Amino acid sequence: MKKNRLTLLILLTCSFISGYAQKQESSLKSPTQKMNKKEIKVLIDSLDTALHSWYVYQDKVDLMLANVKKNFKSGAYDRVENRVELASQLYTDIQHSYKDGHFFIRYNPQVSEFLEAPMPDSVQQQAEYERRLNEGKENNFGFKKIEILQGNIGYIRLDGFYPFIAESTPTFDGAFRVVSNCKELIIDLRHNGGGNPDMVLQTQSYFLKEKTRMNDIINSKNDTLKRWADPAATDFRLSMPVYILTSRYTFSGAEDFAYGLQQVKRATVVGDTTGGGAHPSREFSIGQGFVIRIPTHRSFNLITKTDWEGVGVRPDIAIPSEDALTKAQVLILTERLANAKDEAEKQIFQWNLKSIENRALLTKQLQKETIIIAKDILTKYCGNYTVSDLNDRMMPFAVILKENRIYRHFDDGYEDALVPISPTKFVIDDDSARTIEFVTNKNGEMSELILSKQSGINKMNKK
Repeated sequence: MKKNRLTLLILLTCSFISGYAQKQESSLKSPTQKMNKKEIKVLIDSLDTALHSWYVYQDKVDLMLANVKKNFKSGAYDRVENRVELASQLYTDIQHSYKDGHFFIRYNPQVSEFLEAPMPDSVQQQAEYERRLNEGKENNFGFKKIEILQGNIGYIRLDGFYPFIAESTPTFDGAFRVVSNCKELIIDLRHNGGGNPDMVLQTQSYFLKEKTRMNDIINSKNDTLKRWADPAATDFRLSMPVYILTSRYTFSGAEDFAYGLQQVKRATVVGDTTGGGAHPSREFSIGQGFVIRIPTHRSFNLITKTDWEGVGVRPDIAIPSEDALTKAQVLILTERLANAKDEAEKQIFQWNLKSIENRALLTKQLQKETIIIAKDILTKYCGNYTVSDLNDRMMPFAVILKENRIYRHFDDGYEDALVPISPTKFVIDDDSARTIEFVTNKNGEMSELILSKQSGINKMNKK
């Protein structure tokens, strides 16, 4: 099979028209209507034809259908009350014979009718193209957030790979130029459910020095589409270390992106093992209102001699996905600290690490209230505080109690909340990651507080 033909098959999705499906009746049957034996026989024959035509592992098709054919012969399906239940029973019987998480069968006459409809004319095709392109633009071609994190670390949240390379290139160029001066880059795929394989290759091309073979795609006839990421396809490249964040939701094309860069040692993957979807799938009508989803292709990596189907992309640094961003930043800054040139650099990196830790603790406390301090203890922290060093220019302030939370309060009326990360230590809730720790004297009385920030430490006495 020629390369362009295989590429076309891969990129087709639910708009595929099933050539072997039975013609949809003009009057759709009710989901609650029971099927007779002849109708069930026609349905199973159509299912058999579809799997033998398209399923990626042809040697498994007879095994998949073993229970279905046995149960049909025994009359088990004659007792199924309606079409929705029949679809569910067929799915269960196939999964018991041969488990495939991508295969699915359902009764959905509207989708079945759509799949069997004549191909749209050029005007309709153009309208559909423009609709999908507008959807891509509306979603900024997958870019949800671009940020420069503390320590000049780039951060990009990319939630999808849309199939519009030419149209999206200015957006990709702009996003990657924003982070081009960063020392490291974090790409967040924790919310990315996949997308277009050509867009995956295009995105990988920004990060490679030379043309590199990535994950191939193979169909049920073992025709192979060799896939290459090529920096010549982009106007510039990014050479900084790359960290990719993953979750269990990360799937399909997002896994393709992460797995490919991981295997060529161009990225470090941090987070949860991904969803495990390496088999491109398509929907087909098999007539009478029934729709099936069939894995039609598989991925193959020359380095691992396999793919991530069913097992997911295993991270280099395994950690719950909600902690992955913090972990990536800590990895980066710990590496910088180890290579610091002097004490001044060390101090900056140490503060950056501490501030990341403080922010993480602040977020966790705000979300889950893991630390709750009794009101009578909070009352002891309240009072007026002034600097102990007369050369210190820190403004005096008061600590006040409102309901069950304490606040730092200045004379001009400005306040910020103090969120506990331990019984005596609080993070200032203003995204600065500064902390205040209350100190007691030998008599157990509240005597001072210590304010820690990037520029150093301030000690303040309680009046």
